[in-house]
Parts: sequence; structure tokens; C-alpha cells
Amino acid sequence: MTLTQAVEQFTTFLRANRRSEGTIDCYRRDLLGLVRYAGDLDVEALTPDRVHRFVAADVVQLQANGSPRSPVTVNRCKAALRSFGAWLADTGLVPRSPAAGLEIRRTERRSPQVLTDPERKRMVKELAARKGEAADRDRVMLELLLGTGIRLAELVGLDVADVDLDGKHITAHVKGGRIETRFLNTDLRRLLRHYLRRRAAADSESPALFLSNRRQRISSRQVQARFKQWLGWAGIDRPGLSPHSLRHTFGTRLYARSKDLLLVAKALGHRCVETSRIYVHEDTAALEDALESL
Repeated sequence: MTLTQAVEQFTTFLRANRRSEGTIDCYRRDLLGLVRYAGDLDVEALTPDRVHRFVAADVVQLQANGSPRSPVTVNRCKAALRSFGAWLADTGLVPRSPAAGLEIRRTERRSPQVLTDPERKRMVKELAARKGEAADRDRVMLELLLGTGIRLAELVGLDVADVDLDGKHITAHVKGGRIETRFLNTDLRRLLRHYLRRRAAADSESPALFLSNRRQRISSRQVQARFKQWLGWAGIDRPGLSPHSLRHTFGTRLYARSKDLLLVAKALGHRCVETSRIYVHEDTAALEDALESL
């Protein structure tokens, strides 16, 4: 079997195991980069040395403009190779994984980018002001991100059948193939009830909750592009903001209201409470007030 054939079969394996479309796209892109670098070899010719040379090559280490890629991006490529190598070995295509020796280095965890409260309010106001099919869809998507903390990959993976307005929740397929529910507050249920009526009238056979202009499931990249447009319309000009920032905004606001890390971890689907500690931000104003009173 050639590398290209193996990559396509591996992609099917990931999809069958409910890995997110974002993960599948990234892994496939990284692995096809390996094919371009090493050639469309027989999988048995994929040695650890070839894998290591690929990871050390400029195509992995450098961006198109020559600047270094972030450690997170390089780690993602290594994760794709390790997962692919393990699959090759598990299926008996090779005796052992050619990527088993790759190390994924821990990276420094930065404070997440979040919308400030005035920015969030401007965004919500702008979403409510604009009308039309695309604007209505975008409003529901972005308010779901803000109001549930759902990940972008989970959002675009939602089907109409995943919405339970009577049960006040949506069902999300999360990292690792798990299924979790996300609570819908009154405002989100009202938005979804209105949106579902319009969605039912859409001329599409797709089960997807959110459709692109071509009546197909909307992609993560399309949501990212629309989010960037909404930032501009709301007058928010700050680098580093992405749809994932809305998940961080949700986590930060929930902790500010509750001061309960366990609750934040449960709401965000974190298995480890420590993962939620990034939402414990110092409140500068509160700190200054406390110091003033000493």
C-alpha cells in the first residue's frame, strides 16, 4: 500500500471514530505534506529516519515567509505522525510505528484571548442588528459559542437532531469521540427556536444544523472568516481573537460569576480541573482596591 492510500484509509478511520473535522483536516494536511516530502512510498519504506528528517525539514519548521512555526503547530504535526504510525502498526501494515520516537514537547500555556465585556456587548448588539439568512445563522452560531463554551469543531459538527429545546440542551460530539450535552439558557432557546423554523425551510438534504451558502455543512474556516467580519462590523480591532476566544470568554465569565473551578470544568467538558485554571484571571481593579485598603 502506498502512503497516499494509507493516508486516505487513516482519514476514514478517524472519521469513523468521530474525530472532529478540524482534527481530521489538520492531520490529513500534515500527512500529505509527508507524502510530498518523502514521495509516495510503500508504507513499509517509511522508516523512523525518514519521519525524523521530515519533521526537521523547513516544510514543517518554517512558515511560507521563512519565520519559525509555533511549537503548537509543530507539535500538531508530530501528533498526526504518531497517530498515523500507531494506526499503521495496529492494522499490521508495518511491524512497528515509524513515528513512535517523536517527542511532543510541553509548551508554555498562555493566557487565553477573550473579549472584554464592552467588546462582547458590542458584538452581541451588532449580531442582533443585522438581518438576513446569513446574519441569522451567524448570530445563532456565535451566541452558541458565547453562551455554551462549545468548541468550534463541535459547533460545525452539530446536526439539527442534536438540538433538544424541550430538554434545554444540545448534544455535542467532543474530543476523543465522547458525547456531551451543553445547557441552553432561555435566550439561546429562543434564538434556536426561531432559527430552526428557517432551517426547516432550507432546500438541503444535509442533516447539519448550520449550512453554508451552498447548502452544505458549514466549515470551521468559513466560521472563522465570518467571525472576522463580525469583529470588523462591531469595531473590534485586536489581534489574536478567533472563534475559540468566545469559548475562553464563556469560561472566564462563568468563573467570574461562580468562583467555582469545578463548575467551569464541567461546563467546558474538561476532564481535569487544572485545565480550567487558565480562566482564573486576576481582577486588576479588585486587586488595586484590596491593596489600597491595606
